[in-house]
Amino acid sequence: ETPCTVAGQEIGAYRIVSELGVGGMGSVYLAKRSDGKFDQQVAIKLLKREFNAGKIRESFRREIEIQSKLVHPNVATILDTGTTGDGIPYIVMEYVAGLAIDQYCRENHLGLNERLKLFNKACDAVAFAHQNLIVHRDLKPSNIIVTPNGNPKLLDFGISKLLGTVDDAAAPTLFGAMTPEYASPEQIKGEPVTTATDIYSLGVILFKLITGTNPYKIKNKTSGDVLREITDSEPTLPSQAAVELRLEKVKKGESGQETLDSSVLPSHLLTFSPSQLTGDLDNIILKALTKEPEHRYRTVEQFSEDIWRFVDGLPVNARAHSLAYKASKFFRRNRVSVIAAMFVFLSLVVGLTAALWQTNIARAQANIAADARNAAILESDKAKSEQAKSEKISKFMAKMISYANAAWYGEGAKFGGDARVIDALLDMSDKIDIEFADDPDVAAELHHKFGEAIGWAHPRGMNREFAELLKTKSKFHLLRALELRVLFYGEWHELVAKDMFYNFPALGETDAEQAAVLAKAIEMMRSTNPNNLNLPYMFVAYSSRLMLPDTPQTHEAYRNAVTPPTDENKYQIAERYLREGLVVLRLHYKDDNQAIFSAECGLSYTLVMQEKWEALDEHFSICKQGEFNLPETSRPVIRAEIGLVEKALNEKGRRP
Repeated sequence: ETPCTVAGQEIGAYRIVSELGVGGMGSVYLAKRSDGKFDQQVAIKLLKREFNAGKIRESFRREIEIQSKLVHPNVATILDTGTTGDGIPYIVMEYVAGLAIDQYCRENHLGLNERLKLFNKACDAVAFAHQNLIVHRDLKPSNIIVTPNGNPKLLDFGISKLLGTVDDAAAPTLFGAMTPEYASPEQIKGEPVTTATDIYSLGVILFKLITGTNPYKIKNKTSGDVLREITDSEPTLPSQAAVELRLEKVKKGESGQETLDSSVLPSHLLTFSPSQLTGDLDNIILKALTKEPEHRYRTVEQFSEDIWRFVDGLPVNARAHSLAYKASKFFRRNRVSVIAAMFVFLSLVVGLTAALWQTNIARAQANIAADARNAAILESDKAKSEQAKSEKISKFMAKMISYANAAWYGEGAKFGGDARVIDALLDMSDKIDIEFADDPDVAAELHHKFGEAIGWAHPRGMNREFAELLKTKSKFHLLRALELRVLFYGEWHELVAKDMFYNFPALGETDAEQAAVLAKAIEMMRSTNPNNLNLPYMFVAYSSRLMLPDTPQTHEAYRNAVTPPTDENKYQIAERYLREGLVVLRLHYKDDNQAIFSAECGLSYTLVMQEKWEALDEHFSICKQGEFNLPETSRPVIRAEIGLVEKALNEKGRRP
């Protein structure tokens, strides 16, 4: 027992307030500065009287030496050291108010990626210690405290080792200071420790954060059995452990009665599915938990980098990089683009069978993987959540065929079998939020595609009232797509930018407000994906509003909204935007595409208005090629654009 177990006693310039915790060799107290110089709360670590022997005092001194080297935002700082009047050494440290990292994740219901990002912050602190030749040797959740603002702090370097020094590696076990549940096999065996020891403990911590349990079957086992389990048994797969815990909790509630009440599930399993751990995360964690230190990650930075690769949807280094594996990772990173391609195809082939639809999905996926040598895009056999999502989409698409069925069980029953394409689109669009309530990314893309299709629909015999209905429906779906994109991806993402572009006329009542939305969408798309095909169309839309005839107020609004602000006139801005857009268009289209001809015509108009005659010939000649190279149905539009350039030339006194 220490001499300072009662609140109010003083140590140096501090007065004890309460006990924070008791460890194997010492206790930690919350204290306040008592000399009146300033108000400060600290944590004081005090050695237990019975351990106040030479070897343990040396361990205390070593802890001071080690932690004083570590000045890092994620490491608790030593403020002072000393000895009490009766010879008990103490350390005064920064007081970190917060929760152990596992408790913080549970109580804040963090999702999978949030837990991984928080864990990687803790890895930064451990990596910093390793860079300073320090191995912690007692990493566990209670030594990683997360502050209320989400910042983890690494604590307790009491049994740390300075690499390159003579050290008794068995001493921690002898004094009971090591935590077996998080200790590496080499620690338990009393073998020399290295930075790989901390990597192993981090692997156990990550296992606990995302599964809610331990890698080994240690529940209700004796200490000896626990040690043998860690040194001799293979760890459970994280995905399997999460499933087993889920089943255990579902089958047996708090009262011991059989139940299916989700309230008895571990809180982390309510924010993400065990299937999300299958594959990459299983491999990452098992690599960190390998029995042989030399087969683990070589550094904490490599461990952390692999976790970031998982978060970013990239192939991880803990898994063999086969072509099929890399192709499947590409598909997952771009699944919304793949789904978008599926629904573009839907608008062209409504009425085809579901089997034909699935064939074309595979083709779309193969096209997207062209940069991977046209490898077929395959979903991982273990990606159950993605498979379920694909099945839901397939069933949803199959309903399109049913609108031609007048039978009582068919979707077309209420139309007597005479449902038009627009009727099916309107009817199915109302079901998106219900069918895909758990998949907001897919729902957003569906709302976007249905909004586009309904907005462009012009069925025969359409009256003004029905036209207004389509306009209202289209606007609703496009705005709903934007809302879901922001919820799912955050406020700064290329898909958010795309939907802002489609919605900018509806997001502002004045030219200035609409211009600000479109300018922000351009800025966002430039910064997130400057090669996105929507960007040149944004430039075309912006440029056209800079040059609309007889609308000087509109011109000025769009000129003032340009980001970053510029002193350029409206034609200079339009020229710059169209040139930038043409570069992106040529990345996606061949030279005989209508979008390229149209943009060249717009660029030609800006050159005429600025009297840049030397640059005009090249671009106007490409513009005029559209009249001969486009299908007959597209020629009237390009002819009108050519006519505008020729009219401007005449007004400038130049021959076309």
